[in-house]
Amino acid sequence: MTDDRAARSIAGDGAALEIAGITDRGPVRTQNQDVWDATPVGDGTTAVLALADGMGGHRGGLESAEAAVRAAMGVLADGDASTDAPAVLRQAVAAANRAVGVARVSIGGNPGTTLVLAIIGRDHASVANVGDSRGYLIRGSTVTQITDDHSWAAGQVRLGALDAEEARHHPKRNLIERAVMGDPVEADIFEIEMLPGDVLLLCSDGLWEPLSDQALGAIMATRDALGVALTRACDAALAGGGTDNVTVVAARRRALPSANV
Repeated sequence: MTDDRAARSIAGDGAALEIAGITDRGPVRTQNQDVWDATPVGDGTTAVLALADGMGGHRGGLESAEAAVRAAMGVLADGDASTDAPAVLRQAVAAANRAVGVARVSIGGNPGTTLVLAIIGRDHASVANVGDSRGYLIRGSTVTQITDDHSWAAGQVRLGALDAEEARHHPKRNLIERAVMGDPVEADIFEIEMLPGDVLLLCSDGLWEPLSDQALGAIMATRDALGVALTRACDAALAGGGTDNVTVVAARRRALPSANV
């Protein structure tokens, strides 16, 4: 844990969706350029989540991440995802991209950010990503990566030139090939089933690089409150040698209320 840590619970025990998030500056960076947000929607059985990781080394990384999350959440919270969640996600990414474009004009340089978004329905979820911030589905202790990284290293894995573990620690692992920067960009969209007990988790590379899927699954499989589990995951990433900002936001599906009640 560093002195620059912030955690909050959005919806706790007893809610249809338990939602929490945490961000930590990490032991090396002078600024935390990760940003997250989440909110329940409607009767609390659905929710929207967003996470952005400002591009390190680029001026305006934090401003880009803040602008992207704020714009995306504005669309996600107001959009009608009940009929076409992928369309709402694409609208949210477009809004985030326009917001970063405005920031670029104001700041100058070439600011940008990754972005991963989620709309959680009653029994499914839709996820969009640009960059290498990830979405995971965690069922019991089994961790399944939902998103595909838009990075040089991930491209090498897809080509068979690197395996996943080599890519996780490759010197070029942070070379991003697609990001939200104000220029035309296309997000990947994924649809998944979400059962009671499942956790949908969004995170920056500060979590997934130093923390193996097996270790993350073991942490998230406990009966701890979601916020407690996320704090343990953040601590484990830092203890595992993480030097970047570490940010994670997640929602755990509880049993849905009966339609007859």
